Amino acid sequence: MEPIRFSDVVRATGGEPAGTVDGDPLIPAITTDSRHVPPGALFVPIRGKRHDAHEFVEKAFLNGAGFSLAAWDAAFARMPANVIRVKDTTRALGDLARWYRSRFDIPVIGITGSCGKTTVKEMLRVVLGEDVVASPASYNNDIGVPLTLLQMDRTTRACVVEIGTNAPGEIEYLTGIARPTVGVLTNVEAAHLEGLGTVRGVMEEKAALLRGLPADGVAIVNADNYYCREVMEDVDCHLVTFGTWEDSDVYGVEPFATANGVGFYLYDRMRFELPALGAHNVANALAAVATGLWLNLSPDAVCDALGRYEAPPMRMSREVVGDVVLVNDAYNANPRSMEAAIRELASRPSEGRRVAVLGDMLELGESSLQHHEALGRKAANAGLDCLWAVGPHAEVVVREALRLGLPEENVAWHASTEEALEDLPFEPQPGDTWLFKASRGLALERVVERVRRHAHETSGAYTVGRLGGPRA
Repeated sequence: MEPIRFSDVVRATGGEPAGTVDGDPLIPAITTDSRHVPPGALFVPIRGKRHDAHEFVEKAFLNGAGFSLAAWDAAFARMPANVIRVKDTTRALGDLARWYRSRFDIPVIGITGSCGKTTVKEMLRVVLGEDVVASPASYNNDIGVPLTLLQMDRTTRACVVEIGTNAPGEIEYLTGIARPTVGVLTNVEAAHLEGLGTVRGVMEEKAALLRGLPADGVAIVNADNYYCREVMEDVDCHLVTFGTWEDSDVYGVEPFATANGVGFYLYDRMRFELPALGAHNVANALAAVATGLWLNLSPDAVCDALGRYEAPPMRMSREVVGDVVLVNDAYNANPRSMEAAIRELASRPSEGRRVAVLGDMLELGESSLQHHEALGRKAANAGLDCLWAVGPHAEVVVREALRLGLPEENVAWHASTEEALEDLPFEPQPGDTWLFKASRGLALERVVERVRRHAHETSGAYTVGRLGGPRA
């Protein structure tokens, strides 16, 4: 971050200093974490559903903060002069990031979609190379997007911002803060239906990113996706499509599996290999290719960069424990991503059993039952050897799988992650491939760790290899 003046913060946020500050001091950093405060930083206390960080303002000052925002209704025993009072600290953080973004004339790439946002963001981090700011982890909400933008400094050549939503209006708001020059729409699927109602509601919300692009910007859109094709009709800036059909501007055909991931032929000529599991990652890679080409990178440079890609944790990340392969895709889930993960498990060579540990898909609203029933049918029809379902909604997954003939001894259900941790229904065996997939709220990574420990104990050796990396 480039240092900013105290007066800039006041103007950008519409705030009011609690007292008189000598001169117009520089603020070197901004943080929302009172535990880790760069010296002299501005602390922004965020109010959440469970906690109000205003109670940590004093701690932030003790830890080195030079300044702090505070909501007008926050009560303090003693109000320091270097506090700026604002109506709402989360909105003030967004206002500050919007102003800060205006200082930079560089490509800002905004990415949204029901699936693949983080994967495409990580691909672009590799493709665009050094001096690129990209959202840490999944910083895609009204706190994460501003914090990402505030990482930019005078050396930054481009910024990649992941933009998420679970309620109407969020993408429009975040797009107004980030003001992207490139908008990437990965897909539109049944996700966050509890807040967005229908898939068409998801489409309208995601389209807000493209509506917010400038006239000289570019919308990079998945032409393989039905709803994305509908969105294209209303794009008012440049449009670049990607997909697996030749009618796309950037297309890849003849997808194939490799030992470490997937591959395809760009324009039916150039061979691309990607160290990432899942045929769905072909589309993610094409989104990154289309963005790189628009930003004047050569196909060879993009190809070489994608060959160095590493899957983010808990997103089809692969490890080997003894002779057991564990595929952790438990960061999040919706019906489409569940189907893609099951398809990948079923199609991959495995010396032993294929075991799917599937948890609830959350935020599906009134359609939750039908989607979980469909998941059970897909699991049964995929030819998996064992199905372990976790979560209250997952009971119907098991019921449908049993109805379609999956043997009872190869099916298990636990109503919660805590119950699953107490009882391991299937023991990892040499040659097995295990898939773990669920919505984030289930914290299924705890079950991954439980299976990992068991596999380690029974194998007598611990051998871990990240996808595409060395094995120790």
